[in-house]
Amino acid sequence: MTKNYLVYVNGGFIPSQEASVSVFDHGLLYGDGIFEGIRVYDGVVFQLDAHLTRLYQDAKAIRLAMPLAKKALEEAVLETLRRNKLVNAYIRLVVTRGTGDLGLNPRKCPHPTVIIIAKPVDALHGAEAKQRGLHTIIAATRRHPVDTTSHEIKSLNYLNSILAILEANTQGADDAIMLDSRGFVAEATGTTLFAVQNGQLYTPPLYASILDGITRRFIISLARELNYPVTERDLTVFQLRNVDEIFLCGTMGEVVPVVSIDGQPVGVGKPGPITRHLLEEYSQRVKDPQHGTPIQSRAAPAPKTM
Repeated sequence: MTKNYLVYVNGGFIPSQEASVSVFDHGLLYGDGIFEGIRVYDGVVFQLDAHLTRLYQDAKAIRLAMPLAKKALEEAVLETLRRNKLVNAYIRLVVTRGTGDLGLNPRKCPHPTVIIIAKPVDALHGAEAKQRGLHTIIAATRRHPVDTTSHEIKSLNYLNSILAILEANTQGADDAIMLDSRGFVAEATGTTLFAVQNGQLYTPPLYASILDGITRRFIISLARELNYPVTERDLTVFQLRNVDEIFLCGTMGEVVPVVSIDGQPVGVGKPGPITRHLLEEYSQRVKDPQHGTPIQSRAAPAPKTM
């Protein structure tokens, strides 16, 4: 039987089986909202401040007035974990435009909806994927150009990624690698991408229609600390097919190797040494309080239960 976790909704805590939003919420009707996926390891909320900072930046980009100050929202996240007695979990923090009507105009949504869900989850592709690696395809579905609905904004509309996942499903692959509108490599459906060639890491730049991933930033910093050079640059499909190693990274996906593209092996067809090294180091660093926020820290008085 599924455990009935407490979910934070607009200032109160509600059992998950009872939590709901209006059918007129613009997040449901139009994907009008933003979210963050955040991980908790051994009582430490990994990169919580960075996630909240990005959330507020995304809110500014779509002109969504956040109903809580950043410190108050941080405390709401921590309190959600405390009330559910979770020390290892995945957090889904969602802010929608709020309840309006069937029209598009955001002026009819006076109060944003804030939802915080926390529960244990498996890694995106399963724990075994870190050992065996992923089989991928190059998707025909392209990422939206940066001058349209930019993927720098972590919005509630993931239809673009879902279409690419459907392609992967049809071809029996684990995931799809997507290209930008110019034909350069962008990212996978829910994770960012790194390629390794001759001991150096390459990752697509932000203008390649990718998310400014929190895990991506951390991996860049970690790799440089470990003396692996990292370059952000455009990558062609030809170049990607001829590198030594590829791995994907993200909050839900963590760090996972790619061992084939369109049925062709990447490198020798198994997870490479640099990928394994970064995966091992990443798995240790995420538990370190210096890279996150301990659950027991308090930023503000806890919100009341409804």
